[in-house]
Amino acid sequence: MLLASAVVLVVLCLGLVVLAARSFRDADQALLDGERAVRRQRAWAVERRVYLDSRTRIADGVQVGTEAVAFGSALARVGHTAAARIPFGLFRAIPVTRARAERLQAAHDEKAAQMYDAIDSVSARIAEGVRRRLTGVDDSPRELRSSEQPDVLEVEFEVRDEIDPG
Repeated sequence: MLLASAVVLVVLCLGLVVLAARSFRDADQALLDGERAVRRQRAWAVERRVYLDSRTRIADGVQVGTEAVAFGSALARVGHTAAARIPFGLFRAIPVTRARAERLQAAHDEKAAQMYDAIDSVSARIAEGVRRRLTGVDDSPRELRSSEQPDVLEVEFEVRDEIDPG
């Protein structure tokens, strides 16, 4: 009877050791899975930041182009105004054509101002649209969302990284 009790006790102890080993193995696997999820999430966040930074750089480049167009438009406006004053000034110097030259110059200046304002407006609206499309809240890059990518907040355990790479 004593021997049977000892054998039962040894078998019970071995069973507990096996259960503890399985539990440890499962906990270790869960820890490794959690660490991998955290690394994937960090890599995903870095990649997203690089992607968004590149979109911001593109939008900045478009803005520089818009400013160049506005500068060119301002130069053309000044040159056009100066060049147009010469013939209109000559026609205004002749008494017979003075009234008609003043009316034509006023119409010319108005149409030229509308044209240059339209160029500036279209250029600015394009730059604004590109910036909003590339960096805006409404159009954040949905293609970066992945249904396979688990959210770190959904992980059921806490992983503390002793070495902070970032």
